[in-house]
Amino acid sequence: MPRHRISRRKSQRKIIIKLLSIGLCLVLAGAAIFFVSNYFKNRQQTVSDSRTQTHVAAPKGETTTTTTTDSSSQTSFDLEAIASGNYASAKGTWKNEAGDSLTLNDTGLETASIQGMTSFSLTPYQLMADGVYQATLAATDGSMTYSLIFIKAGTTIPAELFVSGYSDTSDTQKNRLYITSQALGDDHFNSNVLYQTAN
Repeated sequence: MPRHRISRRKSQRKIIIKLLSIGLCLVLAGAAIFFVSNYFKNRQQTVSDSRTQTHVAAPKGETTTTTTTDSSSQTSFDLEAIASGNYASAKGTWKNEAGDSLTLNDTGLETASIQGMTSFSLTPYQLMADGVYQATLAATDGSMTYSLIFIKAGTTIPAELFVSGYSDTSDTQKNRLYITSQALGDDHFNSNVLYQTAN
């Protein structure tokens, strides 16, 4: 009789181990499917938008000077116009302390230099909050997609758009842009905010 109980316990353990293994495999497969479907959904949205414009930026190594525009001469972003592909209210050159720069014209992106890459497409996307609009900035080779966030002068980015523990510490009296590939908020937020340097 004791042998029968020992073999029954061993078979129960084997069954439990098999069930746990199957459960773990299902969880891993589900996570993989989720991440792959999100990746393709984001790529498809970027590619399928008919308002996409592609421009190649100036060659690397070009020197530029930074002059800040007086905030009193700036007009606030027209987010409705930007949503329809009219960037006249954001026209000009924008730079941040990290060395990234964008030049926008009436119809979209003219030049860009972001983390050493210079060829991007700009696509309108969605209103995130009152005074905050998100567009998509995608490398034309498909290697990277960023969110380009337009923040109107006088607007503080709502705390709920930030990772816990972070908030908008940028100059809220000015129009500004923010480029990110992740959630808002990190220790380098201020150095990554772009301000207009020339119209």
